[in-house]
Parts: sequence; structure tokens; C-alpha cells
Amino acid sequence: MTEYELRDAASAYFAQSTTDSTTVFTLVTAYLVVAYLVGAKLPKNQLITISSLYGAWVTMATWAVMASLDQAAQVYQRSIESGFSWVSDPDLNEIVFFTWAFPLILLSGVLASFYFMWAVRKSKE
Repeated sequence: MTEYELRDAASAYFAQSTTDSTTVFTLVTAYLVVAYLVGAKLPKNQLITISSLYGAWVTMATWAVMASLDQAAQVYQRSIESGFSWVSDPDLNEIVFFTWAFPLILLSGVLASFYFMWAVRKSKE
């Protein structure tokens, strides 16, 4: 691949990871709103359904973030191997770190939202 194509691919993967991160943020926000407004009033079967669907969707979106960042890291690695000057080893190290760290941060927000729902329902009792 040419230098331009590698830059374009890296940019596309980063854009995709940003889009997927926004999806995770939107899902977490929606779940928190539901928890705050009606969490205490939901019957148990509805709570399980909502929480299961939320957990599945947010896990898939977080996995997509990780996959996009991993693809970007692979493009950066290929750029380094090709000797292109626009990328350096420290950039690659940061990307590899964020490939794992950022999804973990997102998932910690998901766990916090599950805790918030539990706390709202516990305060009902």
C-alpha cells in the first residue's frame, strides 16, 4: 500500500472507533435515564429484559471500538515496517495501549450503570 492509502486506512479506523465510542456513550446514557426515571417501578422481568439487551448491545459496541483500534494499530505497524515518516514507534505503543485501555474504561462505565440501576431499585425497598 502507498503512504496515502495507509494514512487513509488509519484515519478511517480511528473514525470508526470514535463512532462506536459514541454509540457506547449513547447506550449508557439511555440506560441511566431509564434507571433514574422508571428503574424502581419496573417489574423484574422487564428489568431483566432491558438489562440483558443493554448488556449485549453495549458489549458489541465496545468490542467494535477495540476491533477498530486494533486495525489502526496494524496499519501503524505496517507503516513503520514500510519506513514511512508520519508514524513512529511511540505512536504505535500508545495505540496498542488504548486498544485495550479504552474499551476497559467504557466497560467500567457499563458496570457503574448496572450498579446505579441496582442502587435505584434497592432504594425502593
